[in-house]
Amino acid sequence: MTALGPENERKNLIKRVLNQKVLVPDILSLMPAWPSEVQPDVDEINKEIDEWLPTVNIDEKKKAKHRLRGNYTLLTAVYYPHCKKDKMLVLTQFLYWIFFWDDEIDTGGELTEDDEGTRRCCEETNQCIDDCLGPNPNYTPPEGSRGSVEMFYPILRDLRAGLGPVATERLRLELHDYVNGVGRQQRVRQGPYLPDPWYHFKIRSDDVGVIPSITQNEYAMEFELPDSIRYHEAVEFIVQECTKITILLNDVLSLQKEFRVSQLENIVLLFMNKYNISLRSAVDKVLDLIREHYAICVAAEERLPWSDTDEKLNADIREYIRGCQRLATGTAYWSYYSRRYLDSSQVNEKREVLLDLSYVD
Repeated sequence: MTALGPENERKNLIKRVLNQKVLVPDILSLMPAWPSEVQPDVDEINKEIDEWLPTVNIDEKKKAKHRLRGNYTLLTAVYYPHCKKDKMLVLTQFLYWIFFWDDEIDTGGELTEDDEGTRRCCEETNQCIDDCLGPNPNYTPPEGSRGSVEMFYPILRDLRAGLGPVATERLRLELHDYVNGVGRQQRVRQGPYLPDPWYHFKIRSDDVGVIPSITQNEYAMEFELPDSIRYHEAVEFIVQECTKITILLNDVLSLQKEFRVSQLENIVLLFMNKYNISLRSAVDKVLDLIREHYAICVAAEERLPWSDTDEKLNADIREYIRGCQRLATGTAYWSYYSRRYLDSSQVNEKREVLLDLSYVD
């Protein structure tokens, strides 16, 4: 237990970091065997998103902020660079939903300090997931549903229409893990002391919202992995490792944004707090972890359950693994070219990022 009281612990960490700048190298260079590609229909999908957003029951200012700063169509395009245009629209709508919904509970959202409101929101969302992806689908939101739940019903309806039964059930369980995990994260943020960085990393890895985006590769590319393949040791390992890499790089690239809203539950800051190290050392520690997880993830490909006779299955496995890898590379690529975390002036031609930890936005 730290010798400082909980309030002083946070104030001390802020004081140590405030107004510092740190240069972060191109994170994509840490994953050299995983190329980035972009689906070409971004502009056309953005036009369709601009027609869809006015129909969504979300606060207009929030919609405008996300549309301006988020560029979630680009994120979809780097997650699923070879999917058909109609699939890309639904996948982009899903990413809008996840950011709308998560921001309600995350630091600075209307439910950030509302435990009961968060509980009810998670219950409503879990009911929506079961309504849409359970054995007896019902795509009509209950009367009085919050906007972020109401909008989720038609998105899940369209996703289910393009998924096989095995993938549908996986998606249902993964979305429950995500929703329940966000609730747990909120309780951690409300705790008196900053969490241990390794605990923070574990709970985010166990139930982070990126795993459903991996399953959605089966929707995007129109295939379905049997559970015997999806839960094979090597496939599960790669899913988890790509998830961990994504969490680590996201914590680095979102550090400035999170610090400016006093969200200190970021692994860079938590390493500083636990080990009493500098900001530069903490960033380097996270970059070393990315290199480490990347290396063991690449090595795991040798253990994949290739078929001696079924080339279609082998092609599906390859596509699924590429989808796992794109979760990491796509998140990094999008972070450089959207405005959610960074201003374009902070990214140079080498994709180095100068993070500015001040409270001036």
